[in-house]
Amino acid sequence: MRPLILIVALINGAGMTATGLAVQVERPLIFNRICNIEPGQEPTAVALAEEMVRFASQKYPGAHMAAHKGRWMTGFQRIDQPVDQILFSEQHPSLPDYHDFTDILLADDEFQALQRQSIGVIDVSSCVETQFRANP
Repeated sequence: MRPLILIVALINGAGMTATGLAVQVERPLIFNRICNIEPGQEPTAVALAEEMVRFASQKYPGAHMAAHKGRWMTGFQRIDQPVDQILFSEQHPSLPDYHDFTDILLADDEFQALQRQSIGVIDVSSCVETQFRANP
């Protein structure tokens, strides 16, 4: 993780005096992607998601990637018509680390082959992505 150094200063009658340094650690970046599973494809989608996570973890041991099946409310969901979904989640120390990981995966032929297997299994047009910092 990349530390941010903050200078703590006190203001007194004569001016500003630096009294010490405090290290603030950047909170990890969380990236989530939720995608609808095509009807009747739940077992295949779950197995494929698990294989993608296993691949990323084996090939890139520093990667923190997970996948879960469930139902979440997104802009593509109707509460009266629930749809099975896959949540892909990644955790990265910083935004540049996230971009590096993504670039590496997208350039990997084996990972691209796994992604092609998702055609007809996961509705890519329904995917919703979010990025946020982990809670302190």
